[in-house]
Amino acid sequence: MAEFAHPSPTQKSSDTESRSKGQSILIIVLIALMTEIVAFEFTLVAPGLTDMALAFETNRITLVMTIPLLVGGVVVPIIGKLADVYGMKKVLLSAGTTFLVGTVLCATATAYPLFLAGRGLQACGLASSVVCYGLIRDLIPSRWVPLGVGGVGVGIGASALIGPILGGWLIETFGFRSAFWFLLVYSAIVLAAIAILIPETTVRLAHRIDYVGAALLGLGASALILGANNEDVRGVAILVGVLLLVVFFLAERRIAQPLISISLLGRPGVWMTLLIAAAYGVVNGANGALLPQMLRAPSIPGNDQSGLGLSAIGYALHYGLPSGLASAACGLLAGWVSRKHSPRLAMLIGMVGAFLGSLLIGFGAVTGLGTTILLAVFMGIAGGCFYSASQNLLIEAVPADTQAVTGSMKFTSEQVSGALSSAFLGALVGSYVLMLNPNTGQPIPSMQGYHYAYLVCAAAAVVAAVVTLAMRHGRTPATGGVVSGQSIAESDPPALPVP
Repeated sequence: MAEFAHPSPTQKSSDTESRSKGQSILIIVLIALMTEIVAFEFTLVAPGLTDMALAFETNRITLVMTIPLLVGGVVVPIIGKLADVYGMKKVLLSAGTTFLVGTVLCATATAYPLFLAGRGLQACGLASSVVCYGLIRDLIPSRWVPLGVGGVGVGIGASALIGPILGGWLIETFGFRSAFWFLLVYSAIVLAAIAILIPETTVRLAHRIDYVGAALLGLGASALILGANNEDVRGVAILVGVLLLVVFFLAERRIAQPLISISLLGRPGVWMTLLIAAAYGVVNGANGALLPQMLRAPSIPGNDQSGLGLSAIGYALHYGLPSGLASAACGLLAGWVSRKHSPRLAMLIGMVGAFLGSLLIGFGAVTGLGTTILLAVFMGIAGGCFYSASQNLLIEAVPADTQAVTGSMKFTSEQVSGALSSAFLGALVGSYVLMLNPNTGQPIPSMQGYHYAYLVCAAAAVVAAVVTLAMRHGRTPATGGVVSGQSIAESDPPALPVP
């Protein structure tokens, strides 16, 4: 049993640095198409929840959205570590194949438990959000990495724009299973193209996999997400989640080759980026859970606490479209700003966007279609800049052989804070009832609850901006990982043989 023998993770091969612009663009485009699967898992499926509830005769249809997050909390850190140890492309294709199996199961299952099992297998697709950035770092010339990361941001913005519209049309025309068949074909084509056209990375981390640490981290994160989405077990689940995460950090200090080095997490460029991700996750979680409800709430003439009454198409056109366009444009812009000036500046622009968008709602200024579009632009700026800048900050902070697992920590930070945000801010909104819907008997929230919720989001954006301003890391033009320091394998205790 011998350790891997590979080039230093801080040095790229001559083949990579000499890769042409055209080849680099091809790699970036394919990776961007792969990362769209993360958003499509939810945006394509969400319009069909009502149809699924009828088909499976269940009143627990929210599990369709929460199961992938719960399973993802466990598997994404493991997949991230496997990618660092065994190779990004190999692990990405394996995770993608598992995702395809889950998609087929969702498209064909006639029993609800089997359908949910398929959604659980689909959680492996979430790993593309952390593995693909490592592929960009390892496979394209360093000078193009910041722009490449921005290019992936374009894909994220595009999927946020296309997903709800395409999903709504497919489900309305062909039924909810058509969304899964489309996702199957799309993903299979992209995975095949990656298998044929993208080379494997040469960087490896000569570590054993810390499955115990991965289980503690994943189960802790999943318990927090479960508590956020289920009032019946909220208190117990959150307590268990916090305890598991505390045990994880204590245990990682005692392991020679932990899931992620505590010394690495202790680097200001890492923990401050994770803190920014958690703070932005509050805003992002609220946007996903609250904004559709707020903008589509019934409009009651003469009542300034009622909603705008947007239809599904109206919501897509006046919020989804401008938000997606702004996110796609700012993802690429943030990559350019990171390369030309600094990723810290790109992040600051994004958090200013999140702050201004939150204040628009917090001060009750979203009262018509014009201000809705302005809100969408601000939130699109926030999302595009965040996803590009945060990855560039991590690339500048960590060695290449820990890129994927560190990215999984950022993913976990966003998901946990987003889930908790959507739950607790949703409860805050629900405590302000305007009236009962005369047709359904369901309570219609007052806009006052949304105003208070987004003042909390504005505070979270301020926290993210303050941390960004205080950060000493990322103040110079991004190098694509050239100055990220020594390999973690060189700074940690000697590695055990890898089987």
